Amino acid sequence: MKKFPVNKETDLKSFISEVLGLTKNKAKEIIDSKNVFVNSKRVWIASHTLKKGDIVEIADIDNSFSWKPEKSVIYEDQFILAVQKPPFLESEGRKGSVEYQLRKVLDRRLKAIHRLDRETSGVLLFAKNEKIFHRFKDLWHRKEVVKVYLSISYGEAKFKKKVVNMPVDKKYAKSIFFTKKISKGFTLFEVEIKTGRKHQIRIHSSKIRHPIVGDKIYGLKKVEDPLTKNVKRQMLHGYRLRFLHPFTGKVVDIKAPVYHDFYNFGKLVKLL
Repeated sequence: MKKFPVNKETDLKSFISEVLGLTKNKAKEIIDSKNVFVNSKRVWIASHTLKKGDIVEIADIDNSFSWKPEKSVIYEDQFILAVQKPPFLESEGRKGSVEYQLRKVLDRRLKAIHRLDRETSGVLLFAKNEKIFHRFKDLWHRKEVVKVYLSISYGEAKFKKKVVNMPVDKKYAKSIFFTKKISKGFTLFEVEIKTGRKHQIRIHSSKIRHPIVGDKIYGLKKVEDPLTKNVKRQMLHGYRLRFLHPFTGKVVDIKAPVYHDFYNFGKLVKLL
């Protein structure tokens, strides 16, 4: 984490450009990553006015998430393929997404069956053709897939298990939180979701007053702890998918190991 005092009134983009010796476009990219703090508050507006005496902090840039599609496969049969999705990649759609890269390197017919948030790592499942895709989407629609996540949240949970039934975007949503370990003001949760609403775990975590570390939208508004300021993404990992395979009739249980940033932070606060 780099810390810079502000000596004169200016806008955030110009300030970062000057202190880091970058173009204003590059400075804006850093601001857009939402890893810039002004007086311990996360700021992502490039035109934000800085005043003399303000303190700007910028998280260290992490370029260690290089991803090779062919080395990310954690399960494969003649119907589906599962990969360990890294953080900072979209699941599908746009150029550069996990789906785009897999299609380019492995098989142009691959189609993402579900999604993970851009910053969320974990198991991501793909169908090998359109017919297989629709059969597996039926599993999701019938809620016949066990979906388990790991998260590191603020605060030490006082419960072993908590069932959360709170609407997300006015739609029914259910998450079950299991406390795995508490330490140093943080909790490692295992979260099973019974529905798949957008940002469901992140919203529910915030609602039960255990926001996920590194969550830039539903997390803490003011971050004082230097340990968590340098966390560049939400500490949320899609750990496990378990389902009855609609083609083979066998139970498939796929688990993805956590990425090094999740593991390193977990070790630092003695949760892993």
